[in-house]
Amino acid sequence: MSVVVNIKQNPKKTKKIGLKFLNGWLRTCNLCFGVPNQAYCLENYEGKEDLRNQLLIIYNPKSLGRGFSFTIEENYDVELVLNFPATKNDIILFYKFIDLFCSNFKIKTFIHEGEEYSLDKIESLMNATIAFNKKLVKNDLESDLTIFGCIYPIVLEKDFIKKIKQLNEDEAYQLYEEYLNKKQKEDYYFAKPIIYEDKNKKYYAKYALTENVPTIFPIETYLPFGYDQNLEKNIKTWNVSLIENKNGKFDLLDEISYDNFCKLVDLSKYPKFDEKHIIITFNQEILEKTDKYLIDKAKIELENWLSDIRELGRKPVKIEYTNTFEENGIKCYIFKYKKTLLSKWFLGIVSDSGTFSEMKEYNKNTEVEDAKRIIKLLQEIWKKTVDN
Repeated sequence: MSVVVNIKQNPKKTKKIGLKFLNGWLRTCNLCFGVPNQAYCLENYEGKEDLRNQLLIIYNPKSLGRGFSFTIEENYDVELVLNFPATKNDIILFYKFIDLFCSNFKIKTFIHEGEEYSLDKIESLMNATIAFNKKLVKNDLESDLTIFGCIYPIVLEKDFIKKIKQLNEDEAYQLYEEYLNKKQKEDYYFAKPIIYEDKNKKYYAKYALTENVPTIFPIETYLPFGYDQNLEKNIKTWNVSLIENKNGKFDLLDEISYDNFCKLVDLSKYPKFDEKHIIITFNQEILEKTDKYLIDKAKIELENWLSDIRELGRKPVKIEYTNTFEENGIKCYIFKYKKTLLSKWFLGIVSDSGTFSEMKEYNKNTEVEDAKRIIKLLQEIWKKTVDN
């Protein structure tokens, strides 16, 4: 449910509405605006001066509710949409904005839900909208319902709904406004899934966690409302990418499956954001846990490779991780292993270029150089295979 308002300019006295004008005008009104991304999180507008046909969200930074959408049409008429259930402050802002806009552009009437009204009707329309939304909040809110706030989408929590049901209409309406404002006051990154498609029309989803950035993270995988929901059943893997931030330079440190990441960090230990999300920050503790997991995974991969009848033919009696390095985007884990209890140590690697051992003796002083030589050998073998 929503209220849609259309404001039409005089065709003979049309004023252009561009980025510079809107920025300046909103600043004088102590308002802000942005654009919703695919997950309906607000982002800064970084487009051109011409704002026509661009969906914008206008909001009051001192009271973060849902704001309202603002679209400039091709002929510079505008459309405003206030989504329900709206907070009291959102509704006041919406109708005040209509009044200011019409006065500024010397427009005497506006279209409200298909009917034309003069500016002196604004207060009565506003009061009716407040009364209607007050009842909506008290009677119709349910847990797991997603409210698209001006900054983040928020999935209403069961505990919040219980509180709402215990209050009268005025108290419930006030609590709803405070709830949305509190949820959106903190500066978080919303971990929206990034979808990749390969040449075989298979899809892969990734969440990004950036070092030291508090992140709204899902407690189970899903595609937000703005995505093509038909893709979900065709997504082959869900992964978590851990991104290092070094003075504004972002590098991929590790990548791990979503399920394994959740087991490692135990999401239940982190504070809730809403019914579907927690707040998590990628820090040294998480890095150490994921590093250990990836090392253990690489160790099993090397053991399985050595067990092949064409190689060692069995698992080594002993295997130890020794080092990790990355060069030219290729990450490599180095291991030493023993064929028998009394044998020497031998070198083996697991890398983005492949898993391999030349069955040559391990040397601590040259392990990285030896591993790089093996990677080069694997790349040459792969190149010959592709060429043929």
